[in-house]
Amino acid sequence: MIDLNNPNSFKELDPKDVYGSTGMLSLQCKQVWEEVENAFFPDDYKNIKNIVITGMGGSAYGGHVVKALFKEELKLPIYVNSDYTLPGFVNEDTLVIVTSYSGSTEESLANAKEAKEKQAKVVGLTSGGKLADFMKTENYPALIFKSDNNPSNQPRLGTGYILLGTIGILKNLGILTIKGDDILKAVSELEDNAVNIKNLAMETAKKVKGSMPVIFAAEFLEGNAHIMRNQFNETSKSFSAFSELPELNHHLLEGLKNPVDKKLIVIMIASSLYSDVLKKRVVLTEDVVSKNSIEKLHIDALGTTKLSQVLTVLSLGGYITVFLAFLYNLDPSLIPWVDYFKEQLAK
Repeated sequence: MIDLNNPNSFKELDPKDVYGSTGMLSLQCKQVWEEVENAFFPDDYKNIKNIVITGMGGSAYGGHVVKALFKEELKLPIYVNSDYTLPGFVNEDTLVIVTSYSGSTEESLANAKEAKEKQAKVVGLTSGGKLADFMKTENYPALIFKSDNNPSNQPRLGTGYILLGTIGILKNLGILTIKGDDILKAVSELEDNAVNIKNLAMETAKKVKGSMPVIFAAEFLEGNAHIMRNQFNETSKSFSAFSELPELNHHLLEGLKNPVDKKLIVIMIASSLYSDVLKKRVVLTEDVVSKNSIEKLHIDALGTTKLSQVLTVLSLGGYITVFLAFLYNLDPSLIPWVDYFKEQLAK
């Protein structure tokens, strides 16, 4: 029987140490932040009119978080692209951050080549592979990090590299004004809350087992809802969905009625830092969920700053989903259907 409090009880299910990588989020953040602060980007890269961040799956996490977390600060439009082709507006005035943890993602490589053709200002974010080779060959600036703090070598477990790497590149270019002290404070709070995060994750995984989790979040935590959905999919092999307040209040509430035998569980990610009107919407949304006889879990994000809460919720999602995989008696590293799909596509 799996005892989530005892790592030895699920060690055989985790030969690639996904559990270990999940606990290294803060180390990844520290490492990549130091690396990006020493990175060089040409001065003309600061003269842009829009930003595109490309990436698939976990490699796009930085873009989703940046859009939500820095929405009020960003003075330039930002677009997260997860496709083979770039949007039509991309030109010489566009900053294109091409992200691929492995450096071998075919969609990202296609984006890099198209960005070159459109004479965009290209930056790479990767651990190596073909993308790193492309950046070096074309003499494009790139943050090529070492994945020392991700023993599982699973791209989706290297979120700290991708998230803080993306933020760091934008800070380096003067697009974001976040201070190094703010980063260190958020990472410190993540470490201080490590035990609470893990305990909450164990409790949540037990409650979620057997149901389809639907994540609700708002404002600066919208990106986290997207990420947690992906974590449930890949790590727990569980169907999941997400939606953001206040938009979901205008349609999704009516969709809670049918089918009657649905097995949903709503995970509401709440925050003391939400605006007052969103705090009210959280309460009322949970009320409607309960009135539709759907189980709900209320999670208050830990941390005193928005970035800190982003990191703690990110860590929480990682632990919930790896614990849920163990409860389903599954190896969290394996992605058999994604691998099968890629094999068939290559034929």
